[in-house]
Amino acid sequence: MTTLTLLRQAMTEFLTAQGIPALTAWPQGARSRQEEPLAVVQIKEVEAAPAGFQNYLGQRYDSQRHLGTERWGQRVTVKFLLTLYSPRAAGEAGCRDLLDQVAAALLRGGPAGFAVEKWTMGETAFDQDSGMFWGKLQAVCRGTLTEDREETGEILGIEVKGEIAL
Repeated sequence: MTTLTLLRQAMTEFLTAQGIPALTAWPQGARSRQEEPLAVVQIKEVEAAPAGFQNYLGQRYDSQRHLGTERWGQRVTVKFLLTLYSPRAAGEAGCRDLLDQVAAALLRGGPAGFAVEKWTMGETAFDQDSGMFWGKLQAVCRGTLTEDREETGEILGIEVKGEIAL
């Protein structure tokens, strides 16, 4: 799986754990009629910056292997774009209710390993083609990508603040 896929999946799992129906993307093929409001998660932008001198964070001792590993990292800011859909039967109120649920969830925290810096909501509208109301919410989340390397330079793994293994 790619890093972007795992980041989308982390936000989707966070929303689902908060009781909000969410997908990382619409499935391929014909869409079935949506009976309940739904959030679709996308990545709008990722920015990375050094987390230490030349991204070096120091060494860590692996007691199981009796070896030291070097730790490298970057601060990362991910802008998640959430498109929220509500079926015609639920009306615009269904879309607004979903926006409120997502906003409340983001006030409590964010995906594992991330802190929510800010979020913004747009207006809602009706899409004639899909027969659904929709609205957009953008969440800016900050985390630290870290990787451990053997002395040979081989990357052992990448994590977001020790929470999401990439």
